[in-house]
Amino acid sequence: MKRRTLLQWLAGVSALLPLGRIRIFAQPRELTPDAIATLHDIAPTVLPAELGPARIGAVVDRFVAWTRGYREGVPLAHGYGHPRLIRSGPSPAPGYIAQLAALRDEARAKGGAWSSLDAATRRTILDAAFTRSGVRNLPPRPTGQHVVADLMAVYFRSTEANDDCYKAMINREICRPIAITTRRPEPKRS
Repeated sequence: MKRRTLLQWLAGVSALLPLGRIRIFAQPRELTPDAIATLHDIAPTVLPAELGPARIGAVVDRFVAWTRGYREGVPLAHGYGHPRLIRSGPSPAPGYIAQLAALRDEARAKGGAWSSLDAATRRTILDAAFTRSGVRNLPPRPTGQHVVADLMAVYFRSTEANDDCYKAMINREICRPIAITTRRPEPKRS
């Protein structure tokens, strides 16, 4: 067998292998149990207290499920009049883990666990973290800029938050017949 033939054969075989999924320095693709616990501790600070512990926990669980289901390179909608298709970027999980560890460490430096700090100290820590990450507004959807801002976006940009705000079953993001849109929404049941 000639060397050129062998190299062509190796190149052909390697093109068939799914090497795109192999990473030399693999990073975590999901939040760690410590990161999830820290997120559960931080959530009552940034989500409305009226939700109560069970619903706040459900929002955190929905956010964790979103991070688990995140896929890189998925085609996103291209904007109106823009010919380029935008794809989802790399998983934000490694950045989220680092940000949650930094918040946990900063809380320890200020006197203990996150839940033992007073509200003003917790807000100061979050304000500093948002400033470092460049967060200026609540994103329309999780963007990976900062884990707490993305958690807030999951709730505050949801149909559930809209219904809670108006105390009515508006169902903003739910497909419904036009006839329903002409009537006053029903009051929200607790």
